[in-house]
Amino acid sequence: MANPSFNRTFLLVLYGFVVVFALKWIFPQDMLLGIILFFGLLIPFFFLLRWPHTPGPLLIGLLALLTGKLAYAVTTDPLAGPDEINYFEQVSSFERLSDFMPYALQHISGEWANMSAYPIFGLLYMPFFKWIEVQEPLPIIAFNALLFVLIVNQTYRLNESYLTYPTPGENRSGFHSMVILGLLLSPSFMLMTSIFAKDVTCVLLGVYAAGLLLRRKYIWFVIVMVYATGLRDYAIVYTLGFYFFYAQRFRSAVAVMLGAMAILAVQVGPTGLINSVLLTIFLFVSPNPVNPGNWDSEVFLRTLEAVWMLVILGLSAIVFMKYKETRKFYILAFILLYTYACTLVLVGYVTVTGRELEYGVGTIGDNMVRKKLPVLPLLYIMQGYTLVWFARLCRTPVRRSAAAPMELTLSTSIGGEGEDDLSNKRILKGGGIHAGS
Repeated sequence: MANPSFNRTFLLVLYGFVVVFALKWIFPQDMLLGIILFFGLLIPFFFLLRWPHTPGPLLIGLLALLTGKLAYAVTTDPLAGPDEINYFEQVSSFERLSDFMPYALQHISGEWANMSAYPIFGLLYMPFFKWIEVQEPLPIIAFNALLFVLIVNQTYRLNESYLTYPTPGENRSGFHSMVILGLLLSPSFMLMTSIFAKDVTCVLLGVYAAGLLLRRKYIWFVIVMVYATGLRDYAIVYTLGFYFFYAQRFRSAVAVMLGAMAILAVQVGPTGLINSVLLTIFLFVSPNPVNPGNWDSEVFLRTLEAVWMLVILGLSAIVFMKYKETRKFYILAFILLYTYACTLVLVGYVTVTGRELEYGVGTIGDNMVRKKLPVLPLLYIMQGYTLVWFARLCRTPVRRSAAAPMELTLSTSIGGEGEDDLSNKRILKGGGIHAGS
C-alpha cells in the first residue's frame, strides 16, 4: 500500500517544478502578472501541505494572505532600507549565478569569523533570481511568501507533534486553527514578507532547526544552525527557545535565562536588566499604541496587532490564575521571551554605543517589528492557547448555591401535601426527605 506521506511529498516536489518553470516563463514577460500567477499557483501548493481538518479558517487565512500580498506588491517598495538595497545589489551586480558563487564561497572561507549576511543570504535567493532572469526586486515578495507558508506549516506540525501542554480536549483543532489563522493574518509578517530582507528566512530556519533537534537529527541541525548563524548571530537563542518550549526543558530554559541575565548585568548593568523587562512587554506591544504617530495608515495594522496582543496578554493572566494546569505553559513561554529580550537588549546596546549615542532606560536601538519576528510564532501560539482556555472559561456554567437543589427536591418530593403532613418529616443535610423519629 502506498505511503500517503510519500505521495504528498512527491506531489509537492512535482508541483514545485511546475511552479518554477511557470515563473521562469511569465516573470520576464510581465512582472505584476507573474506575481498574480505565482499567488494563484500557491493555492494548490498550500493545500498539498499537511494541515488540520479545519477548511474554513485555512481558506480565510489563505485568501487574506493572498489579498494582502497583492496589495503590498502594488503599494510597498521592497527596497525600504539600506540592507534591502545591499541585498538586491547582488542581483544586479552579478550577471550569472556562476559569477556570484565563487564570491560567496570565498567570503565564507576567508571571513568565517566575521561573515556578512549579504553573501550568506544570497546563497538562498540568488539561484531563484538568476533562474527567472529578472533584474527587479519585486519577485522577492513571491519568494518570501513561499517561505512564510512553510513557516506557518512548520509551526502547525510542531504544535501537532510536540505540544503536549494541557488543552481542552474538544478544542485541539480550534487551537490549531487560531494559531494558523493568526499567523496568516499577522500584519508584521505581511510587511516583512514584502521587503527584500532576511528576516522571514531567519524565522523559517529557527522553527525548522528546532524540529530537527526535537527529532534528534543532530547533523542536519548543526548544518542548518551554521547557515542560520551566518544570517543572524544570535539565531541559536530563539532556536533553542523553541526547542525548550516544545521539549518542556524547564531547567535548561531557566539556566540559559540566568546566564543571559548575568551577561547583561556585567556588560550593560542595571539599566540593561530594566530594559530587558520593558522589551519583553514590547515583544507583545509594538509598535507602541500610545504613540499617536503609530496610528497613521502606514503603521495602522501593525499597531492594531499590538493592541490585540495586549488583549491576549490580559486574557493570559486570567487563564493563568484560573487554571493551574496552564501555568507551566505560560511560565516557560515567558522565560523564553525574557531570554530573547535579554539578547535583544545586548544587541541594541552594542548598536547604540557603537554609534556613540546615549544609552538609557527605554533605549532599544533597533527596529522592534523586525527583531520580534523570530518569536512571533510563539506569540501566536500563546494566542491560540489562551483563547481556547478562555473559551472554556466562558462556557463554564455558574454553580448554583447548595440551597437551590434542596428546595427543588423538597417541592418535588412533597407534591401537593399540606403543612400538617410535613410535621413529622425533616430535611437532613445532603438533601432528601426522611421520616422523623
